[in-house]
Amino acid sequence: MKGNLKNAFDAKTLDKVLQKVELIIQEQKSIKFKTQFEHYLLGTHFPDSNTGYRLPNFNKFTEMVIYFTEKLQPWKTKLNKLLFYADFVMYGKTGFSVSGTQYRAIPMGPVPNNFQSIFEYLSNNNDIDIYYTIFPDGNTGEQFKPNPQRSFNPEILSEQELIVLEEIAERFKTTTTNEIIDISHKEKAWIENEKGKNIINYNYGFDLNLR
Repeated sequence: MKGNLKNAFDAKTLDKVLQKVELIIQEQKSIKFKTQFEHYLLGTHFPDSNTGYRLPNFNKFTEMVIYFTEKLQPWKTKLNKLLFYADFVMYGKTGFSVSGTQYRAIPMGPVPNNFQSIFEYLSNNNDIDIYYTIFPDGNTGEQFKPNPQRSFNPEILSEQELIVLEEIAERFKTTTTNEIIDISHKEKAWIENEKGKNIINYNYGFDLNLR
């Protein structure tokens, strides 16, 4: 009788252990998928002049988005320019970008590569909220607002990086979307790369009109 009870107890214990192991395996798979997907979005490029001599860092990029969202609640087009200026001004000051993000020149100005997919991913993760507005001309605008479940984490960024983010937020806090587009269109970084929609070399950070 005792032997049967012992065997039954062992079977239950084994079942619990197997459940925990399965849970750990699933968690590891989820973490691996998340990491791989973030690498896909931001890239896994070696540090070079197209990344500001940083490995792409999705955590830092996320905090940059959250910071500007909390400070300015910008529309998407303006946010793209804020991110560009933050990374490129940081590079011009230190020789290193903040996030290692690659930026591309498109008609509306410089933008993070894969920006649309990145922003949708951040919204789905509740890092930020995106509100959609249909304008009288039929175009849809996307405004970024803070998500109550997620606050900016300054611990992810260095003191110098935080200073640069604050400088950019202060510089453009009253600038409209159209105004910041016009400002970015005067940058050599955009002028010399827009025609081919090229990735913008960070060395243009030394030639910014903003500096």
